[in-house]
Amino acid sequence: MSMMKNKAGFTLMELMVYMAIVGIIVLIAGEAFSNSTKMRVRTDNMVRATQEAENVGMILKTDIEQLGAKSSKESGAAATGSVFGDNFGSVHKSVYMDPDNTDDSKKDSSSFRITSDGNFSNVTFRRLRYDDDGYYVATEEINWFVDDEATLKRTCKLIDKRDGWAFDNSDPCSDVGADLVPVSMAFQVTKFNVVAAKPSAKVDDVQVFPVGSNSFRMASRQTENHYVRFTTKNLLGEENNGGTGAIFSDFYSNYDNLNETIRTSSDQMMNQAFAIKDETVEETDWKKLCSSYGRLTLKENQEYEISFEVAYPGTSSDKSLLFIPEQDHMSVGFRNISTGNIPEVNGVKLIDDFLFFPPMSASGSGTRKMRFHVSQEVSNVCLAFTFALYSPLVSQGTVTIKNLKLLKVASSDYTFANPPYDAESNKVDKKNVKALKVEFQVSRGAKNGGKGETGDVVIVVPIQSNGPRG
Repeated sequence: MSMMKNKAGFTLMELMVYMAIVGIIVLIAGEAFSNSTKMRVRTDNMVRATQEAENVGMILKTDIEQLGAKSSKESGAAATGSVFGDNFGSVHKSVYMDPDNTDDSKKDSSSFRITSDGNFSNVTFRRLRYDDDGYYVATEEINWFVDDEATLKRTCKLIDKRDGWAFDNSDPCSDVGADLVPVSMAFQVTKFNVVAAKPSAKVDDVQVFPVGSNSFRMASRQTENHYVRFTTKNLLGEENNGGTGAIFSDFYSNYDNLNETIRTSSDQMMNQAFAIKDETVEETDWKKLCSSYGRLTLKENQEYEISFEVAYPGTSSDKSLLFIPEQDHMSVGFRNISTGNIPEVNGVKLIDDFLFFPPMSASGSGTRKMRFHVSQEVSNVCLAFTFALYSPLVSQGTVTIKNLKLLKVASSDYTFANPPYDAESNKVDKKNVKALKVEFQVSRGAKNGGKGETGDVVIVVPIQSNGPRG
């Protein structure tokens, strides 16, 4: 009796189920791929928009910072000869919008003009142009505006120039009387607002340290961890006393002279001294001295300036003249009174130290200035000088600083009203506007009238040269 072979196969129902399952898998995979592609495109558009907004913002900031530059070297100097142009002071009226209007209410001794329509501003700046020697060459007028196709454009033209100065046809600005040549700066612009700060009179910087005088005292950090005491004196050579200056000496050397090599990391030390109020006390603990006489608070987004004079040691044999940049280290900054470390949040430093060099010749002496602001309030800190020396002999030298000051920079105090201050309706007061705020936004990837991904930048730019004529 013969056996029949069993032939395996799919039934119609099984085949339909199989095809349905495969279809679902393909659909899910396709959707995932589509979403991934869309996310990649959106991310790319967002990055491009942000980068473009930041780039335009930097160019615009450069224009605004030079707004109103108006003095040149010609004033008060001989017309020819060796002293030609040696003195600043000449003010060229062409840098102002309308300083001689017969209607006093319309006189405009500012160097800018702003008109706005919705999300778009049309802003014009004037400034002087100089040659390499600081002599007046021409008066430039810069205009930024958004056209009907949402393109941000910039023009530059000369409205006045020095007699006899030859205009170069490759100049990025148009010559006096020539046609303007707009340059496209950004496309798909969705916002370009330029707002003037409320007018303010010139305000002097506020001295945060030392308070009430120019005298201060330095307190050396006691030996702990990688810090070791060193000598700090006032300008009279007195320890533990203050004055208008301080002399640092007897530094620790991280160079092993016996073996002629840098010490191992475990043996390396730093010298650090803290600036405190000029008080005669017997206390030597730096934390207690800082807490009682040097405690500082730095406000969020307030601009500050550290300034001090570094004096030439007075003798060519002083070993500080052997300082080697990028090997030896001298810096000024802030330390948390509780920890002794640079202030930080979640491991991120709120403000870094500023490096400085001692004079290596008499011509190198002079004032060092460092400006900064912090992204959030920093409290319970002390101003500190840090020295870490690695070259063979520099530790045997002296470093003298004078007139140490921490200033709160007044130019960073601006008020932007809501609704915005209307500068064009207050032409007489426009000369006292000391800052402009720019709100700029571009869109990328927009389709069928959609907005797409956007890049934004908001900057506040001081314009201290804006008026008055004087």
